[in-house]
Amino acid sequence: MKTLSWNCRGLGNPRTVQDLCHMVEDKKPSVVFLMETKLRKTKAESLRRRLKFEGCMVVEAVGLKGGLIMMWDHMIEVEVENFSVWHISVWIKEPECAERWLLTGFYGQPDSSLREATWSLLSSLKPQSDRGWCVLGDFNEILAHDEKFGGKQRPERQMVRFREVLEEGGLFDLGWRGDKFTWSNKHEDETFTKERLDRAVANSKWMDNHTEGWVEMLVARCSDHRPILLNKSLRVGLGGRYKKLFRFETSWALDGNCEEIVKTVWKEVNRDGIPTMEILHKLAKIEGALSQWSKLMVTDQKKILAEKTAQLRRLQEQKDSHNTAAIKDLQKELGVMLAKEDLK
Repeated sequence: MKTLSWNCRGLGNPRTVQDLCHMVEDKKPSVVFLMETKLRKTKAESLRRRLKFEGCMVVEAVGLKGGLIMMWDHMIEVEVENFSVWHISVWIKEPECAERWLLTGFYGQPDSSLREATWSLLSSLKPQSDRGWCVLGDFNEILAHDEKFGGKQRPERQMVRFREVLEEGGLFDLGWRGDKFTWSNKHEDETFTKERLDRAVANSKWMDNHTEGWVEMLVARCSDHRPILLNKSLRVGLGGRYKKLFRFETSWALDGNCEEIVKTVWKEVNRDGIPTMEILHKLAKIEGALSQWSKLMVTDQKKILAEKTAQLRRLQEQKDSHNTAAIKDLQKELGVMLAKEDLK
């Protein structure tokens, strides 16, 4: 499933609509979230029909400012949860997913002096902890100084507050692919500035239900914001069943190979982006390495248990007094191995 998000800065320009149509035709998103549409509902419905989407939620522009649209296709079930001039939240039900998850299209207050109202709204939208939640859009804020190039330096307190709100919501940045900067003032002199204002974030429950989620930066002609495309895949196995979630087994701590695997993968894996995403990527790679190692270890353990059990049975059947010590040693080994199995 793909979700397109774009601060289009008005859909009155035919070239902007043309850009949007080309993106939808090329990328085939299931959901499109648009900000600063500056459209009334009748015009938004006309756009929905042109793009051949099944459903549409419209927050009309106030005068010549604002306006939000969220459109979706027939492949997913959508139920609108709530909305305002700054957001649209909908429950998404994908065909092969047993659980619904909450998608929030979000537009942060451009005026930094009013930004606290933005963060209060975002905090209030958080669903129950057992529900997946993904938020994407133009937050009008950056997380760190390396998300801004040129212009006046962003006050640290603004970025800290943004990071705090994401942490309170249990939301992790999903990173980017390509050029990370999504907005620029398009100046051609020393005042040129660009920032990463548009992004997608999600909670751990959402990430548990998806094998991966990544954000692709797109290009458009008629807006100072670049569109972003969130790509995601369900965590399903054969027959549409959920893939078993990773769990660390207590018994692994008794094996020195486990620690070596963790150390090796942690040193090898590197990922461009903010530290949070790098850590998540390392943990995902460690999960895969330990899962593969565990399968091999279980196979070896079963083979050894079968061999030693057969050996013990043969010694006991021989009823030879000289085998007493060997029998006790084998029973002790089997007892230790079975005890490790019980720890799992």
